Amino acid sequence: MKELKTLSNKRKPKSKPKLIDECATLLQKLVRLKAADHQGFVKCVSCGAVKRWQEMQGGHYIERGRLATKLLEENIHPQCAYCNAFGMQNSAHCRENYRTYMIDMYGLDFHKELLEDSLKVKKYGLPEVRDMLADLKKRVKEQEDQLGSMMPTQEDEY
Repeated sequence: MKELKTLSNKRKPKSKPKLIDECATLLQKLVRLKAADHQGFVKCVSCGAVKRWQEMQGGHYIERGRLATKLLEENIHPQCAYCNAFGMQNSAHCRENYRTYMIDMYGLDFHKELLEDSLKVKKYGLPEVRDMLADLKKRVKEQEDQLGSMMPTQEDEY
């Protein structure tokens, strides 16, 4: 009788671009978790809206399509869905607020360096991406645990 092959035996390893995208998604989550207050609220760096960290997005100052800065933590900050999806492309006010935030947070020299670095070619090796993914998973778990321990319980709310 023939042995049935399971799906897990046929699964191909993830490609480097897919692993890089996973890293980007985890990094965006990490940034939102780190920015959350003890109740899980985060402020949009562009418009100032305050929402739960799960409702925000990790907005890239230099667009995500540039690999050189795609996985740079200092390039990603909490943004509301509107500012991240439409504001950065269509609103000078939104872009200027994010620019001001970046300069206030990191300084003008870093801002200039970030813009220059975004134009460079960046190539990640597969081992580097796998290591980064493992590290990000660990850091996200730590932040989730830390935030969970700070969140008020139902008993605390009464």
